[in-house]
Amino acid sequence: MTHDDIESPMTPRAAGRASRRVGRFSDPVAVAAVVVGSILLFVGGWILFVDDPMGGEPSAVASIERRIPRSAAAAPAEPKPGPEGAPSPIMRDGVPVIRPGDAMPKKGPVIISVPGASDGPSGASASSAGLRSSSGRLGPGAVDKALLEDSRYGALPRIAPDGRRPLDLYARPATSAPGGGARVALLVTGLGVSRDATDEALRALPPEVSAAFLPYAGDVAEQIGRARQDGREVFVQAPMEPFDFPANDPGPQTLLTSLPASANLERLRWSLGRAAGYVGVTPLAGGRFLENADALQPMFAELARRGLMFVGAGGRGDRSEAAAAQAGLPHAGGGAIAIDRTPDAAAIDAALARLENEAKAKPGLVSVGQLGASPLTLKRIAAWREGLAARGVTLVPVSAAAGAQGPS
Repeated sequence: MTHDDIESPMTPRAAGRASRRVGRFSDPVAVAAVVVGSILLFVGGWILFVDDPMGGEPSAVASIERRIPRSAAAAPAEPKPGPEGAPSPIMRDGVPVIRPGDAMPKKGPVIISVPGASDGPSGASASSAGLRSSSGRLGPGAVDKALLEDSRYGALPRIAPDGRRPLDLYARPATSAPGGGARVALLVTGLGVSRDATDEALRALPPEVSAAFLPYAGDVAEQIGRARQDGREVFVQAPMEPFDFPANDPGPQTLLTSLPASANLERLRWSLGRAAGYVGVTPLAGGRFLENADALQPMFAELARRGLMFVGAGGRGDRSEAAAAQAGLPHAGGGAIAIDRTPDAAAIDAALARLENEAKAKPGLVSVGQLGASPLTLKRIAAWREGLAARGVTLVPVSAAAGAQGPS
C-alpha cells in the first residue's frame, strides 16, 4: 500500500466492507455463540477421549490412620481361638465389624461400631458368640457361633455341622410334672418396643414363661440377650398379614399372601437377622397369612432348615400346625389359648382356668397360652401361680410343647 493510499479518503464501497467486518465481531450475540460453541466442543472432546466416569463430581481425599487399641497391641499378630472358643469376627455384608477393643484388620474395608449407637440387627447378641463356661457349655445368654451364618440381614440361625439345632441349644430345660401331672406353658408377646413395659414384664414373670420380642426395637438383640442371661427362652415375632390388611398393618417387612415366596423369604430373613439365640418364631398378627397353606409352606421349610420351631396363633383358620408337619417343623400352639384377649380380670382368670383344665385332660401334652404384658395381665398371672403346684400343674417353657429338652 502506498502513502497515497493511506492518506487518500476511503471510498464508500470500502467503508461499507470495513463496517460490516467490525459489526460482525461487535455483535454480542455472535460472540456468545462462539464462546458457547467452543465450550461445548471442549467438553465433548473431554468426554470422548478422557476415561473418568466420576469427572465433575465433588471429591475429597481423606487420610485414615489405623490404630491398634492398647488391649490388642500385646496380642499375637495372628490370634487363634483358645480352648474357650474365642469369638470369630462379626461380618456384615462380607465386611468385618470392628468394636472397641478389637484389633484392626491389616487391609480391606471395615465397619466401625460406635458405642451406644445401633449396631445392626444382631450385633449385640452375636458379639457373645462362642462364649463358653469352663465346663465347655455355653454361658448364660451366650450364642454359639457354629449355629450362625452371615447374611445381608445380619447373623442368621442355622443347624450346626454336627447337627445341633438352635431349638435344642437355646431351649430352657423343662421340669417334669410329678406323677405325670398336667403341664402348661405361657408365651408373653409384644416385647421389645416399650423398654419399660418389657423390663416390668420380665421382672414380674417367672423364667419358665417364654418371651417373644418384636423385631422393630433398635436394641432388640441386646434385650433378648439380657432375657436369656436370666435363663429365659425367647422367640422372635415375624409380622404376618392380618385379615384387615392394609387397614391393620403390623409394620415393615410384613409377610403377605400377595407376594411371591422369594419376597416373603427375604422379609422373614430380615426378622430372623434382628437378634440371635432364640428358639423359634411366632407371628405378629397373621390371621390371613396363617390360613394360607401355600404361603406358609416355603416359610416353614426355611424355619425347619434353620433348626427353629414355630408357635401358632391358635385361631380357627390357623393352618400352621398342618403346614408345619408337612415341612418337618417343630410346632406348638395350634390350639393356643389367648389369655387376655378380653382385657378384664374375670375373663383372664377364666382363660387361665381353661388352660389348666385342658392340660389336666391331656396328660403328657403341654397346653399353651399366649398373653400380652399389660399390668392387669401380669397381676392376674401372679395370682394364678399361687398354689399351682398344689393343684397338680407344672409351668414349663413353650419349647417343651414341641418336644425340645434343652441343653443337657
